[in-house]
Amino acid sequence: MFKRVLPVFLLCLFASGCNSYAPEELDRLTKEDPNFKQLILARDRAHVQIASIKGDLLAKKKVMDMQIDKLRRDYDAYAKVQNLKAEKIGSTIEASRNSLKKEIETMGAQLAAKENELEGYEKTLADVKRVIGESKGIKFSAQEKQKWEERILMLSEKIGPLSDDIQDLKLQIRLKKQKIGFLK
Repeated sequence: MFKRVLPVFLLCLFASGCNSYAPEELDRLTKEDPNFKQLILARDRAHVQIASIKGDLLAKKKVMDMQIDKLRRDYDAYAKVQNLKAEKIGSTIEASRNSLKKEIETMGAQLAAKENELEGYEKTLADVKRVIGESKGIKFSAQEKQKWEERILMLSEKIGPLSDDIQDLKLQIRLKKQKIGFLK
């Protein structure tokens, strides 16, 4: 209905607004010159066609604007869902990184404890060797000397595996740090 009413309304609007002369003047000119009358009729038809085209264009624009608005809303809703999925996936990676960091902290504490223990054993071993080496005036019995040598052997046996554990912990910490680097 809008398409039918708009052209008629626009025709009346154009006919009344386009003519700065009185209707009587137009009547007189069209009676005097039949060609001019044809031009006026053609003009009126053109105005109706133009009004119809513009009305159709406006209606099409409104439909398109509504479709664009709907597409924007659809995209916004879709983007929100996809962004939530991406955040969830990203959080699993972050959780893995945090887990590795905690393992590194735990291993770092173990490493520090083992290094302190190793340092204690090495100091004790050095002290025992110094006592035996600097005992120039002191004579040890065979039994005492054997006891000191057993103590040296015992300390050496503790130092070896402890050094291996320390190296292993350092390697594992380094590998976990590399893993964290790859999880970015």
